[in-house]
Amino acid sequence: MNRLLLAAAFVLSALTAFSQTIVLKGNVLHGKEPIPYVNIGIKKKGIGTAATADGTFTLSLQNSSLTDTLTFSAVGFNVLSVPVKTIVDGKLSEFALTEKTTSLGEVVVKSKAPRIKKFGTTSRSPFIYGTSQAQNADDISELAKFINLNNKPSDILSATLYLVSNKIDSANMRINFYENVDGMPGERIVEKSIIKRLPMNQGWVTINLEECNITVDKDFFIGFEYLPDPSHKEKYLFSFGAAFGGSYYTRKVSLGEWDKGIGARLASYVTARQ
Repeated sequence: MNRLLLAAAFVLSALTAFSQTIVLKGNVLHGKEPIPYVNIGIKKKGIGTAATADGTFTLSLQNSSLTDTLTFSAVGFNVLSVPVKTIVDGKLSEFALTEKTTSLGEVVVKSKAPRIKKFGTTSRSPFIYGTSQAQNADDISELAKFINLNNKPSDILSATLYLVSNKIDSANMRINFYENVDGMPGERIVEKSIIKRLPMNQGWVTINLEECNITVDKDFFIGFEYLPDPSHKEKYLFSFGAAFGGSYYTRKVSLGEWDKGIGARLASYVTARQ
């Protein structure tokens, strides 16, 4: 009898846990066009996912999240926030984002003879390696590097980082630029979706950014955001090169909080014209 009661309690517990799960499925669109790789999550809760290349997503939540708000964020678009309860009650499956209109102040590089400089960690042989592992296979992971330009107006020509993997040949990365807020990455300062397919087995990789026409006039963080691939379900697919000393910045969920680590710095630099 005790065994029967225990088995019944186990089944009831499992059914209760299952009933507390909310599965949201949908498409993120601009007009009728899908928006790829949208960051979707509940801020400050460490819950999130990323839309696929065709704008679709699936996100599992606990019943307690009914009082939370789901946020959709994409480069170049206004943020959309929708209460989870509204999505569930209305059975919403399409989420439309509107384009962001920004008025950019003019940045003038005043030097009569511009110089090409490298800013960051330029050591050619990383001593250590690390990874920013997403909490689930359908979400992003991102590492950021602080770039000190001495607050001089600069045209960003390229970004270079060290990547190593013996599991995959390449992966999609989004390159983000963030303002410096008290020594941590803040809001985006460049509203351009820069997505590149990067080799993962060549060591140092340089990303040409000249066609992006990026000019900044203050120090910033550059972020390298791994975009999930349905064919890549294994953990720890690749590593970033790093050097001893300094700090590194990472987040493991869409719209998640940034964490700061001490004792190592990302092996990455930008090439700029000043």
